[in-house]
Amino acid sequence: MKKNQIILLCVGIVAVVLLYMLPTSVVDNKENEALQFVDESKPGGVVIDHSSEIPQEIQPKIDLWKDKLVSDSNIKKDEVALDSLMAVFQTINQYDSAAYYAESFAKEFKTITLWQKAGDAYFEAFTFAMEPTKVERLGNKTREMYAKVLEQTPDNLDVKNNLAMTYIASSNPMQGILMLREVLEVDEKNEKALLNMGRLSMQSNQFDKAVERFEALVGYHPNSLDGNYLLAVCYFETGKSDKAKAQFQKVKNMDADPVVQTAVDEYLQRIK
Repeated sequence: MKKNQIILLCVGIVAVVLLYMLPTSVVDNKENEALQFVDESKPGGVVIDHSSEIPQEIQPKIDLWKDKLVSDSNIKKDEVALDSLMAVFQTINQYDSAAYYAESFAKEFKTITLWQKAGDAYFEAFTFAMEPTKVERLGNKTREMYAKVLEQTPDNLDVKNNLAMTYIASSNPMQGILMLREVLEVDEKNEKALLNMGRLSMQSNQFDKAVERFEALVGYHPNSLDGNYLLAVCYFETGKSDKAKAQFQKVKNMDADPVVQTAVDEYLQRIK
C-alpha cells in the first residue's frame, strides 16, 4: 500500500505520527512548474508544455510518450501512452503534469473511466500540495473532474470519499463531513470513510471519538495498517497504555517497513 497519499490534516500529535502519515516524498512544486494544459482554441486541443526543471535523464522518456500521445496538434486515443506519460511525471513528483494530461485526454474522449482517472490524478496532486492557493486550485479541479463521474454514477462511494476530503480543506469543511456521514449511512463498513472520520476526530483532539471510529474500522477491516496504527495512537493519547502497547505490537507484526517499525518503537519507548 502507499503510505497515505490521502490529504494530511495536521492532527496536533507527536511528530512521529506525521512521519508515518506523510507521503514518502512531500513535494511543493511551484505553481508554474511542469504544468501541462489544453489550449482549447487549437484544433483537437493541443497539449502545451510549460514544464521546467525536468531531470535531463527523464526528458527523453517524456518526449517519447508525448510523441505517441500527441500528433499534429491532436491527442491520439492511446491510453497506454497516457498512463506511461503520467507515470513518468509521477516518478519525478510532478503530479500536476500527470493530472493535466489525464484531464486533456478525458476532455477529448469523454468516458466515465477517463473522467475518474483525471479526478484521481488531481486528487493525488491535491494530497501532495502544501501551498494554500495550490490546495484550493487542485481541490477545485478534482471536484470538476469527479462531477463528471457522479453525473453517471451518483453512488460512487470512492469518489465521494475523495470529494469530501477536498471540501475538508476548503472554506466549507462541514460539507465534507456531511458527505462522509452520507457515505457511512450507505455503507457503515466503508473503510475510507471510517479512516477519514477518525482522522478528523484526531485533528480536533477528540481522541475518544477517534477510538470509536478506528475500533469500528479494524473490526470490519482487521488488516488495515492505517486503522490499526492510528487506533494505537489514539489509545496512547487517551491514556490506555495497556491497549496502546498491545495495539502497537500488533502493528509491528503487520508490517516490516522500517518507517512503520521506527514509528511504533518511538511510541513503545514512551509507554510506561
